[in-house]
Amino acid sequence: MEENTLLKDPELMPLLYEGIQLTRPLLRYITSAVDVTSQKHGVSVGERAVLEVLLNSESPLTAPAITERLDLKRQFVARVLTACKTAGFVKTQANPDHVRSHFYVLTTKGRTAICAIRGAEQAILEELLQSLTADEVRAHLKVQKALFDYFASLASS
Repeated sequence: MEENTLLKDPELMPLLYEGIQLTRPLLRYITSAVDVTSQKHGVSVGERAVLEVLLNSESPLTAPAITERLDLKRQFVARVLTACKTAGFVKTQANPDHVRSHFYVLTTKGRTAICAIRGAEQAILEELLQSLTADEVRAHLKVQKALFDYFASLASS
């Protein structure tokens, strides 16, 4: 059997493949854990994502901008924004550049909810960090970014 000379370490391929295979169940578990924490604050997973985008933004955002940052379907984000507005988590502001595309901003209720959710999530992560080194966390992020960039480029080809 001919050895693949492109690989520096032939044991890496099965390890990378195994890591990728863990992605789907990992995302399911993370989503489930996020859902439990979010529901304690009356927020769905989708609403949590929108609230976090708005929290992290330095300025109000339009629905298309939120959609782009989340990389989700426009219709889904529109439904979630409607639910967030109905629940009092967000409000709209006029957009002087586009009459039909208004800005979304967090309300005090929305900011309080997403900050509480993030605080609870960070407490969980602090526990996990007790079993990991700084180098392991940095290496994990480096691999995640590389996977993201590589497969995003394949998907857009």
